[in-house]
Amino acid sequence: MAEFLYGGGYYPLLEKKENWERDLDSMRKAGINIVRTAELFNTWDRIEPREREFNFDFLDEFFDLCGRMEMKILLGTGTCSPPLWFRRKYPESVIINSKKIPYAAHASYSWTCIDHPGYRSEAERYIRTLTERYQGHRALYAYQLHNEVGFPFMSDGQDRVDIYCYCKHSIQHFREWLKKKYKDISALNRAWTWSATNTVCGSFEECEPPEAKPEVWSSVTRWMDWRLFWMDNFTEFIRWQDRIIKETDRRHPTTTNIFYHKSQDPFGVMMGLDQFEMAKAADLVGYDLYPGSGDKLRERPEFSSMFLDHGRSITRPLKKPLWIHELESGPINGWMLGPHTNTQREEILRNGFECIGHDAKFLLYQGWKEWEFQPLHWGGIVELDGEEGCRYEAAKEIGGFLKENEKFLMEAQVPKGQAALLVSKENAVILNGVNQESFLAKALAGAYKAFYELGYQVDFVTPEHLESGYAKDYPVIAMPFLTYITGQTAGYLKTYVEEGGILIGTARCGMTGTHGWYNQCVPPFELREVFGVRVLETEAGSDPELTMDGQNYKGYWHKEKLLLSEGTEVTAGFFDDTPAVTRKKNKKGTAVYVATQADAGYSARGNQLYKELLRRELHGIAPDISIAYTNKRHKELDGHILKAGKKGMVIIANYVEKDREAGFFIRGKKHARVWLNKNPGVIKSIYTRTGKEILFTEGAGGYYFSYEFTKGQPEIFHLVYES
Repeated sequence: MAEFLYGGGYYPLLEKKENWERDLDSMRKAGINIVRTAELFNTWDRIEPREREFNFDFLDEFFDLCGRMEMKILLGTGTCSPPLWFRRKYPESVIINSKKIPYAAHASYSWTCIDHPGYRSEAERYIRTLTERYQGHRALYAYQLHNEVGFPFMSDGQDRVDIYCYCKHSIQHFREWLKKKYKDISALNRAWTWSATNTVCGSFEECEPPEAKPEVWSSVTRWMDWRLFWMDNFTEFIRWQDRIIKETDRRHPTTTNIFYHKSQDPFGVMMGLDQFEMAKAADLVGYDLYPGSGDKLRERPEFSSMFLDHGRSITRPLKKPLWIHELESGPINGWMLGPHTNTQREEILRNGFECIGHDAKFLLYQGWKEWEFQPLHWGGIVELDGEEGCRYEAAKEIGGFLKENEKFLMEAQVPKGQAALLVSKENAVILNGVNQESFLAKALAGAYKAFYELGYQVDFVTPEHLESGYAKDYPVIAMPFLTYITGQTAGYLKTYVEEGGILIGTARCGMTGTHGWYNQCVPPFELREVFGVRVLETEAGSDPELTMDGQNYKGYWHKEKLLLSEGTEVTAGFFDDTPAVTRKKNKKGTAVYVATQADAGYSARGNQLYKELLRRELHGIAPDISIAYTNKRHKELDGHILKAGKKGMVIIANYVEKDREAGFFIRGKKHARVWLNKNPGVIKSIYTRTGKEILFTEGAGGYYFSYEFTKGQPEIFHLVYES
């Protein structure tokens, strides 16, 4: 049976040697069975402090101790931060921004350019040395490749992330990438056409990357190529590390850790990160979840769920498990004015059970202890002196649950989503380039939030999933601010609708296509026929009012004037009596077009149009789980179903803002009714975590039961199905 891996980040050189065994024993008693080390701390700089002079003594001792204590190790390759001697030997290896300024010395990790031949040579030698030494050790479980791969994501002090890398090696690699893509220089010159600076290249050797974004009137296509190159480059870099390790060790898996919706770079455009492709580069992939950093849940209670659904969406089509490489472990971020969130027992429990409920098969707290040298606030399940407090007890509670339910959890899966959000890296790159990425973030958040609050399980899909057929069985696909659509994608979407799907598009749908150029009409290609509309004019910058089903609503930002084709039904109208929402039947399916940014409006202003539109259009599709209770503002009780054969589990976490707790919970309790759909199976019986049977009632299409929830305490229900 596969083991549920439950871990903590731990770095032996940062602790007194006499405390190693005490700390590992404390971990083990909490259910921890794996530690991560040497990926960022206690890594290449400490192991090879001088060129070709290795100090493995401390790591050998730690490996041996973990082996004796039956603790596994996730071993980092350490390539994100080479030693000082390396920087002195290769000073030109430092990444260079668009202003030709090298990255600041002794700042964050990933400061070395992955295209520098000296870096590749030294990193390969180090990885081979590390692999050869520990491949046969019984404590080794897996290798972590790099750490949060990509360019540094911290802002430049002006809330902008710098553009990298403009060293000669990367520019030459970019030229090779362009030659492979375009093959002929005339094809590139056509694609890079730009009126403001009509640069024509005589050969690929004359091609230069853009030094500014399209927002200052530079080429959209050149910007797209530059960022897509880096996404490919970093993905190949992780594949390169994977190949090096596998040449020596094929028994132990490789993994890498990334993230999604980082505030400084929400879609990875500046980092050069394509999460869907990166998931293919190593055996396993993990996300790093810190909902307390920036106090994200206060403004966006759905953040953790959206983050984890995205993580599962990049792994599940590949039949890989979702790992959480880094999970918030204590008070987080803010230096002396922090923490942003005072993460304690409730937060540890909620975050942990949210991960489990979203199908994670690996959880690791970063770090198990905080680090004395870094007064930033970065968690800690135990205190600096090792004292075990309320966070430790919460982690121990989760550890006990994992051990108790390990067999089921490793076999179980969350049912495939009932709704999918179609996303595109090209779309994100273009919108980043014209400084409208934040609008995309609003649209995605608003669409996700609306589905989420209505109880629907949400996945994220790409055009590749349409092409492969993976996305064909989603009941509904929405396209939040998807301004980039190719003819090929439009064709796949037409097939999806004709075979029974519901497609939802919003204003500016498919405005651009190949090369980031205009498409000739909106919606483009076959989508004009599918939606049965053509956009004639667009007004921007207002919140147009409209009426739907006898109720008045506000749109957001855009108001499009539509020309309708025969058979297109108007289901909502702007106050000037022009169509605001349309519906068109296409054989078995339906296409719904919204002539305003209703999804972004829900996130930005709380405008209810998008949510009510979904409620109307999806009336025949019941969510797998829904929870009814009083004083509902958002989804305070968040439920998820896991299923394996005849067994199932419902995990319900709760989140209420601190200033609302007194009005939401009555003496620390909240009465609610839980409704379960019949789609996953016919339920025979329901039990609490303690084994108490719960009486339930069968209704139309499902089952419901009542329960009294406790503030800050996730609840677990075991289901037994007839078949």
